[in-house]
Amino acid sequence: MNMQFVRLAVSGKINRDTLCLLVNVHGDAVVSFPLYTEALRFAHHEEKMIQTAVRTIVLNIYNVSDEMIYKFIMTPPVSDYFSVMVGRLREMCILLDAFLHEKGDMDTQKRRNGLILESDKIIDELYYLKDILSVDEPRLNQLVTENLLNGLVFPVLFSLPASMNNNGSDLSAITSLYILSRLLQVVGGRSMINNVAGVILYHFLNLNARTLSEGNASDSSNEVKPFSKCLNEVEKIISYAPESKGDGNINGNYLDSLLEDFRTRVNISCLNGDICPKRQGILAFVFSEDQCLLLASTFLLLILAESKDLDSLLAPMIRLYQTQDAMTNDTSTSKSLDASIFGGFMPEILNALLKVLAFQESHSPEMLWHAGWCLQKLLNFCREGLDDDNLLLFNTAYDHSHVHFLKELDGVWFDHIPDIVRNEWSSCTKVLEQSSQYKDPIFMLELVLPQQSTNGQTSSCFAWQKTVDAVKAFILHFQLKTFIFERELAENPLIAISSNDSGVICSSNVSSASFGSNVSLESGIPCTIAFSNAEIRDVYVVPMVHKNTGKLLLTEKHPFRSRHGVVIAIAPLAGLCSFASLSVSQPTIDKDHPSWLHLRIREFNPKLYATKAKGDHFSMPDHFVDGRWTLGFPDAKACKDAHLAILREITKQRSAVEATLAPLLNYDLGLAEENREK
Repeated sequence: MNMQFVRLAVSGKINRDTLCLLVNVHGDAVVSFPLYTEALRFAHHEEKMIQTAVRTIVLNIYNVSDEMIYKFIMTPPVSDYFSVMVGRLREMCILLDAFLHEKGDMDTQKRRNGLILESDKIIDELYYLKDILSVDEPRLNQLVTENLLNGLVFPVLFSLPASMNNNGSDLSAITSLYILSRLLQVVGGRSMINNVAGVILYHFLNLNARTLSEGNASDSSNEVKPFSKCLNEVEKIISYAPESKGDGNINGNYLDSLLEDFRTRVNISCLNGDICPKRQGILAFVFSEDQCLLLASTFLLLILAESKDLDSLLAPMIRLYQTQDAMTNDTSTSKSLDASIFGGFMPEILNALLKVLAFQESHSPEMLWHAGWCLQKLLNFCREGLDDDNLLLFNTAYDHSHVHFLKELDGVWFDHIPDIVRNEWSSCTKVLEQSSQYKDPIFMLELVLPQQSTNGQTSSCFAWQKTVDAVKAFILHFQLKTFIFERELAENPLIAISSNDSGVICSSNVSSASFGSNVSLESGIPCTIAFSNAEIRDVYVVPMVHKNTGKLLLTEKHPFRSRHGVVIAIAPLAGLCSFASLSVSQPTIDKDHPSWLHLRIREFNPKLYATKAKGDHFSMPDHFVDGRWTLGFPDAKACKDAHLAILREITKQRSAVEATLAPLLNYDLGLAEENREK
């Protein structure tokens, strides 16, 4: 390792004047370069620090090399370094895919963490390739690009149709789409963008060119030109692919077979006129019944559509909008733009995304947010907006989310809903405003993972997650509704209201009530309770509410102050519910013992969970046990009176929360009324 750091120090001193001291030259050619070749021996060392040192040496050499050095670097066997590096990257992709689909009982969160770890390794390699491509040397760039295209990109692209059915492909469809998306984000560049776009659009271009050419010649001759011209350019890309034979990992015969299978699939689909074009090529993924593939393929298309490096011939075939130059061109160009992959299928694509939102009960909030991101991106460039059928579908999805949101006001976490709205509103807005270039495609892989099972658990921590999910879904639909009708995202209606400001004035202040503090027993109700390993104790139960905060206090009579008690236990008022269910926030009277009052105590701490869940990589606990209190009263009437007193305070607290949420709900009603008038 010490020798590596010596080499690293030496490489930092390299310039064109000192370079001649580090190479052996015979005639006009470099025959050996020990600093470079010895460093490459440790290029894939398991120690990350050594890998970093080697890459620093390599990049320093590339940045100062002259003609003879580049010739040495780009001549076999030294140049095999690039093919080996790409081959290793491909192996990483295969390992990632295997890990994603590995069968077993691994915890969902552990699998998610493993995916992140494996994907980070791939991202690290891609950034290193980007650093090499950033060196201002066209020949080096061409060599690296050719190896990357032929060793990874083209094999993934040509096997993509087969990967949908896991037939003849090393990678599943979802992993392939992830790799391509990440590659375009990190490496990018005109060559990479246009090669990927060309193959992705090949089926679409082929089908349109054939359809137009077989139609009425007088009507379609001008329309077919853009497709034919673009198709000819893409054919050059496709034909170029297998030219670099044998790179050490992907031989030419293998790439030839992939290409032949790819072309066969395209030709068969184009010749069969009865086959719906939506079932072929990239559109087969967009309109797949697997909604993970829908989101992943739409995301990949959006990356390409928003790229500034897209060739002028390819851009109209995928563009979401017309440029000013295109608008001034002839009518045929305008028609060809209307027949772009988005323009030709926009209502159908929007409908597919809206179905994800409409059947929200079976999807995680993360999937809904990603579907909402895709929908908002497309609507941003769709001047016509939603047609009547799609608008009806969205309104149905919105109504469902609204009902689930209101239902949580009767749940055990209703007192936290205003804070959840404040926290999640900014998160939702941030997600919707993300550029495709900076949106992390790891979501594609995470959506494949099974959702964490509750295993029949009914504890408050799972009720908390259910409440958060309902709020997140409603915020998304609220934002999308505002965007659909007003073409902009809404500001948070609760932003001007402080956390505990509801506008409702209550007589009791519970902010200072804590364990061991003295409180008045004016509203206290005498009862008995038996704690574990302790005798039955005489206590007073005191329900108290101040604005959005409510507590149920258990107190013992103060030894010296007869009208005061000492707090011995505190429970959140909103969290009280029956032992059997968390669906309704209220205590229950025992049927067999009418003088007993059962309370389930909410023990889960969302603030502690939020601290541990930073980065969204913390799972809910598998088992969580809430507290349980059973209060005994002198008779059934006293128990019923105590039950009603607690319910009255819970109702006060719920009214305070509803008043806090009024700006949100009233804004929603105002928007609905405004749209009815339109």
